[in-house]
Amino acid sequence: MFVACYCSQGQGDGPRSFLLAPKGVSGISAKWLNLSQNLIPAGTALIPNADIKVDVFPTTLFHTFSLGGRIAQAYFMFNPGSATAGTSVGPPIGPIPGNELSATGFSDGFVGFKLGLYGAPALNIFEFAKSPMQFSVFGDFRFWYSGSYDAGKLFNLGTNRNIIQIGVPMAIPLNQNRARATWLEVSPAVLFFTANDEPARNPLSMGTVDKVSQTPLLSIENHLTHNFTPKLWAGGNLRFQYGGESKADGVSDDNPISVIGGGAVVGYQVLPILNVYADYSGVLISDQAKGQMFRLSATLTYASMKKAKAELEAKKH
Repeated sequence: MFVACYCSQGQGDGPRSFLLAPKGVSGISAKWLNLSQNLIPAGTALIPNADIKVDVFPTTLFHTFSLGGRIAQAYFMFNPGSATAGTSVGPPIGPIPGNELSATGFSDGFVGFKLGLYGAPALNIFEFAKSPMQFSVFGDFRFWYSGSYDAGKLFNLGTNRNIIQIGVPMAIPLNQNRARATWLEVSPAVLFFTANDEPARNPLSMGTVDKVSQTPLLSIENHLTHNFTPKLWAGGNLRFQYGGESKADGVSDDNPISVIGGGAVVGYQVLPILNVYADYSGVLISDQAKGQMFRLSATLTYASMKKAKAELEAKKH
């Protein structure tokens, strides 16, 4: 419900992340992602010959509010976890000595801001419950910061660079029955990377490198979900990514990301303030990328009913 989270590969923020929500809602969204892939743990660079296993627990804190009569949201995500990499690793890391490498700490996280651009009024929880479902468009800005990183190690959870992400998520209702709601979510975004000026590469095989840069990455995330009962919902996910080729001192690693990933999801509204879901996805079409993901998610929210009632009473007078 209008809350950003994170996925290293496959489905991005996850289903029902881009739906309009009432103002005055605070919450926490906690996820567990189990990944097997040939992307770095942060999921933003391809290592074609790698075998990387990742367990991360992205946790997002968020709050919605009114800005000029439009719904807005501020959010922050931190991402603890661990990962291991097998020995068959090529650019942009290089062959690994020994059996495998491991890393623990934090993967990349972000701070973000989202604003309703169309069909996204700032309504309190009572007004929202009575309003019709509508097509909504948002502007989404994120600043990604690096997680744990040590240039002396060949394998890290963090990336030692920043990312600017600009997106335009939208939510499209396919009916007007909240108890049996059907939603299509589409979220195109572009990621722009700063350079890593202390790259962790194996000098014995890759040579010394002063800087690793990366081309922009296009992502289009899609979710189609339906409520089979007022509490039980399910659907499908689809995500397209293109770009993100890394370069070592201007020389290409020949590792652009070109992938279509997808899978299925099932969710349940345990309580009015607690929603949970589980989904599984994998790479469907790609020349080089491979991987699969299992995700568990729980979102807990809070809104002051007393404050919302007082606001309604004030409007009557």
